[in-house]
Amino acid sequence: MRSYEALIAYHPDIGEAGIKDQLERVKQIIASNGGEVTQAVEWGLRDLSYRIKKQRRAFYTILVFNGDGATVAELERNLRITEIVLRYMTTQIDPNRPPLELHRPRRDDDERDDEMGDGRDERDHRDRRRTEAVDEPSVEEAGDADAPELQ
Repeated sequence: MRSYEALIAYHPDIGEAGIKDQLERVKQIIASNGGEVTQAVEWGLRDLSYRIKKQRRAFYTILVFNGDGATVAELERNLRITEIVLRYMTTQIDPNRPPLELHRPRRDDDERDDEMGDGRDERDHRDRRRTEAVDEPSVEEAGDADAPELQ
């Protein structure tokens, strides 16, 4: 059996209870076709890059499962005819891949702050480096000390 990952974007009006019901339904479809769900991750309500079926947001879920081609075909057939599914995508994955994170942050603000030290962004650090750089004497300050005298 191969490992697959299914990303499913549900209609935003379905609600938390509806998402739980749909996940159970999808798990039953996979199990009834000889598959096994190894991980289910709910990403929650997120903005879409563009409108899908007149919606700007969707509730995302990811299912990692083991199965064969018939399992994937039956899952996609059921997702295609379910009206509350805005989009879905099933891909084959490496079985040795580490498991997905439960709550994936949108931006990694904490790491950025740690790298910068004091919470400033990269632009502030560049400006500070310029002002802290050793000042070279200007042309007026240097005078004609280095230039040979012309007669």
